[in-house]
Amino acid sequence: MIATLLAPLLTFLLAFYLILIGPGLNLWRSLRPRAERPERTPMRRYWLMSRGVLVMLAVLAIAMAYNGHGLHDLGFDLPLSPAGAWGLLFAAVLMAGLVGAALVMEARQTPQARAESERKLLEAPFPWPNTTLETLAFAASMSLMTAAWEILYRGFLLLVLTPHTGLALAVVISALAYGIGHGYQNPKQFVGSIVSAFAFTLGYAFTHSLWWLIAIHVAVPLSMLPSVSKARRRQREASHLSMATLTVPGTALD
Repeated sequence: MIATLLAPLLTFLLAFYLILIGPGLNLWRSLRPRAERPERTPMRRYWLMSRGVLVMLAVLAIAMAYNGHGLHDLGFDLPLSPAGAWGLLFAAVLMAGLVGAALVMEARQTPQARAESERKLLEAPFPWPNTTLETLAFAASMSLMTAAWEILYRGFLLLVLTPHTGLALAVVISALAYGIGHGYQNPKQFVGSIVSAFAFTLGYAFTHSLWWLIAIHVAVPLSMLPSVSKARRRQREASHLSMATLTVPGTALD
């Protein structure tokens, strides 16, 4: 009896949070003036970002088990479907194109423009890792969170909404919730988040495969690590050069 009531209750609560509570809280926080927060280490921030996702995945696992659903119902097609295989190929081509475009743009930048871009990258509020251990934790945290959002907002929401709303409306609800959940920084970012959410959700609706969407979503933050490392190295080199210039005889400052 308890199990019979628990499964639909957990399913409803998780869907309600993903559609309304989570996006609403994130949007509200993004619109509020930023309050001073105590400084946290990157490791601490990675854990804080991951723990909520772990709770939601645990709730999802319980609900799926009681409802008799498996991983295939969430979009993990094994063996890989033809649509899923094409999706993975698209993901590989897309990421290769993005990396290539970034390299071309960097090569065309003036040293001053490149230094400014790298300064903005390093000064971003995002907790970039500094050590090998932090880099491993960053990779694990980003992989967990990005995969979880695909599972929750694409696999889970479309699974539970489609029987009640139809696929088209389920796509709209899921995409809007996910896009709004990124918060508001400016109109361009807000619209871009929603458009991107629609693209990902439609991609899942057409292929019913999460593998390629997870691959793209995981690859994006991880692909930034070489740029961060390169920016830090250049920053150190510039700092050392500046110090060396100041200590050259005849140029030292009193």
